[in-house]
Amino acid sequence: MPRSAWPHLKGRTRPLKMKEWGDLTVMDPDAGAQPRGHGLLTAGKDWLHIDAGSALENPVVTLCAGADPGIEKGWDEIEEATVVSTTGFLALCDSGYEPVRKQNLATAGPGPYLVRVHASDRSTDGKKPRFLIQIIPADRTGTEPAPPTIEEATGPLLVRTSFDQPEPWARLLKALGRGSAHYEAITVIDNPFYTGFTADQLQARISRDEEDWPDSTLLLIADGQALACSEFPLLAVNNLPDEDDDPFRITLAAAGSFIVNIELGNTSFGDWSHGADNDGVYRKQHY
Repeated sequence: MPRSAWPHLKGRTRPLKMKEWGDLTVMDPDAGAQPRGHGLLTAGKDWLHIDAGSALENPVVTLCAGADPGIEKGWDEIEEATVVSTTGFLALCDSGYEPVRKQNLATAGPGPYLVRVHASDRSTDGKKPRFLIQIIPADRTGTEPAPPTIEEATGPLLVRTSFDQPEPWARLLKALGRGSAHYEAITVIDNPFYTGFTADQLQARISRDEEDWPDSTLLLIADGQALACSEFPLLAVNNLPDEDDDPFRITLAAAGSFIVNIELGNTSFGDWSHGADNDGVYRKQHY
């Protein structure tokens, strides 16, 4: 996307009437992320997802970028989140991740931004949801904020941790889409926040209930090793509490039968790890 003609937005715009109903994003649409989340705001690296609520009306959005203008009163909801821009480019986008106006909101270049969202009538029938979005450069001297908790699903997770191999990742997603129906249980987490994360670091980010039970008990990791091979030997991790099974690798082709049998309780995680080939990769397919 050519950006040389996109001026920085500094100050406040007039209310913008969106052409389509749906959620909003403040993001770099070229970063390859697919923002999503729960609650009013969910943030990741190079993106912020804003839940527009359940009102079936096109939202009205006002933007303000640059110096902190302060919090306004009279809104139903006000929340803040920090977004790290690695590219120095952020745009207001619709639910399809397409920019709705050609203005760069990242007025201070790459680095963290405080995004404050004021919202009203998100779920009021017959009224247009209204938003005021303030994008404020944050302190560049501190550390980056912690990655968001992984809470998108209660089933098996496939988390991408290598982002310098876009073509193999695209092939993996294509194979996942046309493969066994058993893949449908997988939730894909494609967030640059998790670049280089280890299994232990990812497990620490999976949300838990009040009794400390993880929302997802099975984790598949698409790291550099997995994306470097046409078989896609994903790293499988048992996230059940009090289990000490060692991670092992399993090809994408075999992962469907692995997932369905684990979820049905037909086999244990250890049954599969013991069946790996000499190179540590499980390749058998059975249902």
